Amino acid sequence: MLPRSYPEQSPTPEKLVASHMNLARRIAWHVHGRVGARIEIDDLLQVAYLGLMDAAQRYVAQPGTPFAAYAGIRIRGALMDHLREQAHYARATLQMLSRIRTTEHQLEQTLMRHPDEAELAQALGITPGELNKWRREIDAGQTRSLDELYSDHSMVFRDKALTAEDMLSQQNLKTQLRDAITALPEREALVLQLYYVEELNVYEIAEVLKVTTGRVSQIKKAAIERLRRSIAEAD
Repeated sequence: MLPRSYPEQSPTPEKLVASHMNLARRIAWHVHGRVGARIEIDDLLQVAYLGLMDAAQRYVAQPGTPFAAYAGIRIRGALMDHLREQAHYARATLQMLSRIRTTEHQLEQTLMRHPDEAELAQALGITPGELNKWRREIDAGQTRSLDELYSDHSMVFRDKALTAEDMLSQQNLKTQLRDAITALPEREALVLQLYYVEELNVYEIAEVLKVTTGRVSQIKKAAIERLRRSIAEAD
């Protein structure tokens, strides 16, 4: 018996990339809309295209898993990794700037004047050349206004530490939610997975399920209402 073939087995990785460039652009612009001017759209587009090419190389056609859905997950993952790298760079640069300012202030109090670069470098425990490199990295503006980028309210930099009460409450809610999701009809559970976990929009979910966007919204609404009832009953 011949093995069953699927419609998306035949396209080459090059054809998959060429036919899904709009998907990569759409996801990159969606992410840019969430992070604003902190990250250049050209950088996000480049990362999205690389994610698309990686998806095309790795994709193996399977029933119920269109390439668009698989590629969307890979592209979003690549973009999130890029944003985390940028956040790490911003933290490191801010630490450099903080050390320089603190040391300058201490030397000014000790010397009763502004220290020169050699004195500052010695106090920092680095060479004048390394200090110059630090200043170039800070002044280059590669993170585009670090003070503006860093915010205690930012999703990237916020402290994720939880209190004991928060952890207990969160664990209880997770247990209730997991049980409620397990009891959902298969299609409702799939829509929530694609929307909240894979971060597909209603148009992409409609493409995956081969239904209208209105139907996707109906399924999502029904699933959320069912979850709310289940958790309320558990409480």
